Amino acid sequence: MAILEVETARRKGAVRGRESRNQTLTTKLTQAESAAVEAASEAEGKAIGEWLRDAALQTLRQQSDAAEVVLTEVVGLRLFLNNILKSMNTGERLTPEEFAALLENVKRHKGEVARDLLQNRQK
Repeated sequence: MAILEVETARRKGAVRGRESRNQTLTTKLTQAESAAVEAASEAEGKAIGEWLRDAALQTLRQQSDAAEVVLTEVVGLRLFLNNILKSMNTGERLTPEEFAALLENVKRHKGEVARDLLQNRQK
């Protein structure tokens, strides 16, 4: 069988294993902004459109990551307060060891709880 006869299964609209890019976004820039974008794209060896797409998507990922970090810390505070307030409400006094264990438990589980909240919200 000749190599040229080999067919690979490809989803309609898929390009090399990814969804095809068929949406266009436009923007206007000043001459100085345009020159800065062109210089930055050239410095990375990318076409201007590719560089702009990568910059936009990287910004979205960073915003998403930052929001997840904030949510994780809020969840950690909630877990901590729930446990402390429960102890205070029942008149229980925590030893320094129990307090340290509580902090470690919160640190260990806050990310998991935050991810669960995000997954449940998306359903």
